[in-house]
Amino acid sequence: MAASPLATLPTSFCLSHGDECCSRLPTRTSFPSHLPAVKRNAMVHERSRVRRLVVTAATEGSRKSKESQPSWADPDSDEPPPWAREEGRSSTSQESFEVPFFVYLLASAITAIAAIGSVFEYSSKNPVFGVLESDSIFYTPVLGFFALTGIPTSIFLWFKSVEAANKEAAEQDKRDGFR
Repeated sequence: MAASPLATLPTSFCLSHGDECCSRLPTRTSFPSHLPAVKRNAMVHERSRVRRLVVTAATEGSRKSKESQPSWADPDSDEPPPWAREEGRSSTSQESFEVPFFVYLLASAITAIAAIGSVFEYSSKNPVFGVLESDSIFYTPVLGFFALTGIPTSIFLWFKSVEAANKEAAEQDKRDGFR
């Protein structure tokens, strides 16, 4: 049985010289105790700069078995991958439009900011935009409306965004074949 070309390659190379000179270095360093400490440290530092490159070859037997490979990944299979299964089918029924989760999340954030801002503006009696002055009869009802309806609305919109995101994730998992 002939050796493969990868089997004849050395397993470690010296990056400075390109041969196996550094693999022949002794593994245990022994320095005479009479050498000054500075010289011993310089010699240790010199050896620590040596770097090795290890080459590893894979064999045919190390490949995973075909059982772990999905059926659509087989070269002879006509089955499309999960992300391409819906492309060939044209939907004749009118699908309903669903609002993406990030729209709910953005609306929730804006509503929460407006509601909390209304609470702060009412407590300071200092109108920020000057649309309603603090002595107007509409000042308290308008700010109260924003504060009392804004916080529950933002909580509702946040829950709707989580629900929409979970629904989109479940649909993607279904298309990918996980569920």
